Amino acid sequence: MRPEPTGRRAPRSRDDIAQAAVTVADAEGLEAVSMRRVATELGLGTMSLYHYVKSKDELLDLMGDRIMGGQLVDDADLRRGWREGLTAIARATRANFERHPWMGSAMTPRASTMAGPNAMRHVDQSLAAVADLDVDVRTQTEIIAVVDDYVIGFVVRSQRMAEFEEGARDDRTAEWMDTIFDHVRGLIESGAYPDLQRAVEAHRAAGGKDEDLGRMTSSEERFERGLELLLDGIEAKFASPAMRRRGR
Repeated sequence: MRPEPTGRRAPRSRDDIAQAAVTVADAEGLEAVSMRRVATELGLGTMSLYHYVKSKDELLDLMGDRIMGGQLVDDADLRRGWREGLTAIARATRANFERHPWMGSAMTPRASTMAGPNAMRHVDQSLAAVADLDVDVRTQTEIIAVVDDYVIGFVVRSQRMAEFEEGARDDRTAEWMDTIFDHVRGLIESGAYPDLQRAVEAHRAAGGKDEDLGRMTSSEERFERGLELLLDGIEAKFASPAMRRRGR
C-alpha cells in the first residue's frame, strides 16, 4: 500500500514484481522464489529489487495478496443470497488453490499477508455472502471458516492423491502397491474388520473395484456434491423457513 517508487530507478512496478514471483512459484515451487531470482526474471539487479520491497517477507506479502485476487467473485453473486454467494466463493477459492499449488505455504498466518487489499476484499465479500443469515457475527465467521476448511481440505487431498498416482506409474511403485492391496484384502477377508468387509463386499456387488474405495479423486462431481452436503447442513441449522421456501 506504500506509494510506488518513481524515477529512473523504478522501471518496474510492484505488480510486475509480484507477477514475476508468482510465475516462478507456479513453475518451480515456492522454494525457487528469491530476491535474486525475481530480479533476474525482471532484468534488474538484486539490489534494485530492494528499492521496491524491503525483504523476502514483503515479497511474499505481495505474492500472497496478488493471488488472493483470484478468489474475488462478481458482486452480483453475493446479491443472490447466502448459499449462492458462498458457492461462488468456494468455487473461486478451489480454482485459485489449484492454479497455485504452493499457495498454502505462502499464506501462512501473518498479519501483513491478511491485510492486503485483495485479502481484505475477499473477507469483505465472504461477510457479504452470509449477511442475510440471521446469526451473530461470530457464527457468520465460523460458517465462512467451515466452507474454507472444506474447500482447502479438498484441494490438498486432491493434490496429494495426484502426487501419489503419479508415483504409482513407476514400475517398482506399482509392484509395491499390488503387494499392499493383496495384504489389505487378506486382512479384510479375515473377518477382523466386519464393517469394512461389509462395505467392500457391497462395493464389489455393485460392480466396483477394490482399489477405487481408497482413491479420492478430485472430480468436479465429488467437489460439488460435498459442497452441497455442507451447505444443506448450514441451511438446516441456520436458515429461516422463509429463506428455505425461497430456495436461498
